[in-house]
This record gives sequence, C-alpha cells and structure tokens, in this order.
Amino acid sequence: MCIPVIAGVLVWLAYRALFPNNPRLVMNSIRLAGNSGYWSPADPDERQARMDRILAILRIRPGGTPMFSGKEEYDLAVMAAKLRTEIPELERADIRRVLPDQLIFELHERIPVANLGANYYIDDSATVLDKSAYYDVSGSLPSLSCKPSAVRASGEADPFKRGEVLSDSSIRTVLDFIRLTRLEFTDVHPKYIYIAQDFIQCDLLYRNDPDAFTILIPLRVREEQLRDDIFGRLLPKLESTIRNREDERSLDLRFKDRIIAKKRS
Repeated sequence: MCIPVIAGVLVWLAYRALFPNNPRLVMNSIRLAGNSGYWSPADPDERQARMDRILAILRIRPGGTPMFSGKEEYDLAVMAAKLRTEIPELERADIRRVLPDQLIFELHERIPVANLGANYYIDDSATVLDKSAYYDVSGSLPSLSCKPSAVRASGEADPFKRGEVLSDSSIRTVLDFIRLTRLEFTDVHPKYIYIAQDFIQCDLLYRNDPDAFTILIPLRVREEQLRDDIFGRLLPKLESTIRNREDERSLDLRFKDRIIAKKRS
C-alpha cells in the first residue's frame, strides 16, 4: 500500500516542480486562430488591437503570466467565461496552451440576423449585440422595430442593453420568421419588420420583384405553424400575385386557413 502512495506523492511533486512552480513556463505570446468575422482581421494592426483587447480584459501580459498556476484567474475555463461576459458578441471562446509559452484563442462571434435600432444588432438567440463589435453588415439585414413593451419598460431614449436577451414571445416569432426565410424559403427577403400592439408587420421582397409586399402575421405563433403558413399559404399567394400581375400587395396571415389580400393604397 505504501508503494502507490509514495509514487503518487512523487508524481505530484514532479508536476508541481515542472509546471505551476516552473519560472520558465510563462506566457510570451498569444495567437488568434480559427476565428470568424471581426476576430479574424487581415490587417496586422487590427489583429494586434484584438490581441491587446484580450490581454486587457484578462489582465495577462507576455513574460509575466504563468502558463500553469493554481490561481483561479489563470484557469482557461475561467478566462474563456470572462471573455464571453465582457464581450457578449462572442458565442464561444476556446483557449488552449501550446508549450512552452503560447496561448491560442479561438473566438467565434454571434451572427447578427437583424438591425435593432441605430446602435445594435440582434442574433438568432435574441441577444442584443453592439454594432461597433462587427464589420458593417447593416445593408444585408432586415430592420426590426419593437414596441416598448416588447423590450422592457424604460424611460431611456435607448431601450436596449448590450448583451441582454430579449424574452418577449413576439421577438421569438420574428426571429423564427427571419431564420426560416434565410435557410428554407430563400426567395423571401424581409426588409423591415415592425412589432405592433396586436400584430407583426413585415415588408418583404419576393424573388426579383422590385415592389415590396406587406405581410401581417400573428404576434405569437409556433415555428412549425409559421413554416406551414409560409409554405402552404404565403408562397402560393406571392407567386400567383406576381404571375398574374395582381395589385394586391398586403397579405394578412392572422386568420387560419385563408389570406386576406388588400390592394396597397
């Protein structure tokens, strides 16, 4: 029984001498690898700026931060969690050591799916994202306008807060609609979406037709039903309107099994 205990103690002492207590194993460089979007700039100066930002958030410095330490702040999982907290635009942060002296960061950003006011995007998880943390993709995204109650009661001019997750069910309906049109019904291109008091209004383009359609959908509808409405009701009506050169450009999906079409005034 003594032999395994002695062997275990020797292994532990050797580990302590070789790693946490080894003054030579300090971090001398960091590298960004396998990253996306904002975190993979081609310009060397921009890339250095991203690295400097990481160093500042984690309070680590080349030549002074141990590669192995018993201190919690140098634990890789803790460091990754701190990055995600300080930079809510990050969906995932993976950090790994490469001996003897390098830390590699793989940072994957959240993908914006809609413009949310002047300063923010929103992603598929309803997380509010700061536009300054992205390259400008505003022109390729639909604009989302919410009634105040869909966000939260606020007397501030800007009702959104970076990193918060909007929980109103009408937001979820909008994001489901955007995702379905992006992944499954790619002929439909939402341009502007407004959450009103008792309905959601979406101005969209269909195929290459230059004139927009106004679509009204319920505030709260399950994704499966929304998919059925798009495939079984909306697409056939859009197609027939364009094919027959009809003047009806306002389509109401709030009523089951039928569409009320109105001529746009």
